[in-house]
Order: sequence, then C-alpha cells, then structure tokens
Amino acid sequence: MRNFYDSTDKPRAFRDTFLSLWMNRELIRLLVQRDLSVRYKRSFLGLLWTLINPLLVSLVLWYVFIAIFSARLPDGTEFAPYVLSGVLLITFFIQGFNQAADSISNGAGILMKVYVPPQVFAFAGAISNAMNFCFGLVALALICVITGNGIALLFPLTFLVILCMLMLITGLGLVVSVAYIRFDDTRSIFAVIVSLMMYLVPIFYPREMLSEVAQRIVNANPLTSYLDVFRFVFANTGVATTADWLYMFTSAVFFLVAGIKFFAKTWPKTVVML
Repeated sequence: MRNFYDSTDKPRAFRDTFLSLWMNRELIRLLVQRDLSVRYKRSFLGLLWTLINPLLVSLVLWYVFIAIFSARLPDGTEFAPYVLSGVLLITFFIQGFNQAADSISNGAGILMKVYVPPQVFAFAGAISNAMNFCFGLVALALICVITGNGIALLFPLTFLVILCMLMLITGLGLVVSVAYIRFDDTRSIFAVIVSLMMYLVPIFYPREMLSEVAQRIVNANPLTSYLDVFRFVFANTGVATTADWLYMFTSAVFFLVAGIKFFAKTWPKTVVML
C-alpha cells in the first residue's frame, strides 16, 4: 500500500489549508451527503426524525420541569423554547466535535490510497452536523410559535452562530483527531471534558440561580456565549451582550487558527501511525 504522505514535508500554511478545502469542495459535498444518507439509512422516518426528535425532547422537558416541578424562568420567558434552543445547540457541538475528531482516523482507508487533504474529513463532519442543526431549527420554530413566544426579527443572524460553531468544531476536531490517533485513551478523557462543558452551559437552568463564583465559571465556558447569542437572535429567549458576541467570534477564530496550525505541524509525524 502506497503512502502519499511524507513526514519530511513542511507543514502547510493556513492559507493553503483553505485553498485545499475549496479545491476539494465537491468531495466535501459527497462526504456530507454520504454521512446524512448513512445516518438515516435504517431509520423509518428518515430526515423527519430530525424534526420529531427535538419536539419530543421539548415535550418531555416541558412536562418534567413545568408540570411536575412547576419550574418557571424568573423573567417570564417560555421554558420550552429556552430549553430546546440549548439542547439543539449543544447537540450540534457534541455530535459535530465527536465526528470531526473521529473522521480522520475513520477515513484512513481513503487517505492511504489517494492523496486527500485530511482536513476535508473534519470539515465535512462539522458541516453534516450543521445540516442536522438546521433541520432542528424548524422544530424550534414550531415550538416558539405554539408557545406564543414567536421568532425574533434577528433570526437570520443565526447563520453567524452556525458559522462560528463550524469554526470552533473544525479547529477542536483537528487538534483532538491527532490525539485520538496517537493515544487511544484520550477518547475517554475528552468524553469527560465535553460532558463537563455541556453541564457548564445554562441549558436547563437560568444563570441567576447560581452563585457568583458558579456564574463566572459558566460565563468562562465559550459555549455559553454561543448559546446566549443564539437564544437572543432566534427567539429572544436570552440576552446577548457585546461581550458575548466578541467571545463567540474570537473563540471561533482562535480555535480554528490554532487547530489548523497544530494539525499542519503534527500531521506529517502522525500519519505514519495510521
């Protein structure tokens, strides 16, 4: 089997990585299409499940927190769209991160036969989960209308949240993919880290109920800023400050740039382990 990767090659520049993604855009489209078709191949409802599933999740959460525990948000915000928006965004991050991190090692068969920029697999994994997130937005819109909350006029800005999340997922996925190939036990470590990040995001609870120290920890989690902005622009079920916008943009750019540079530097020595 021929190896198309030379460990003596110099790392590709940041600009070259984007050029490679653009030149392989048709391959990215095929990978996304394959992922979506495989994901729902044995599903009776197919893509319709991406609408039904978040609706069922929202119904269960509404029943548990409202009907049983009589939970209410202090500012009068409707609970169902508040929770569902958090569930959708965090699911987007977790599934996208896991797929981007695993995609390169899973694509080893292709990488060892033909030359394909490995970053393509991570980027395609992030995009396929962005597509699922967009399907889930339809369910969130229905919940917003049913509960009387309505959809905000700024909802087109949701595209910026998706774009920043794609950058974040791709950057983190590139870094972690190298760790997954080199050290198998890192999968368990990052599973714990991702779970911790999920619980440190106000998905089910308002931040006002936390202590001052706990609020600082939650606010330090970059995913909190993504959720604040998303809730604000889509259905106005949250408040997004200027700091939230800046944190979202800067974290997305930082992790993408850091991920691409780290991957370009370490990949020539990592590929021989496939």
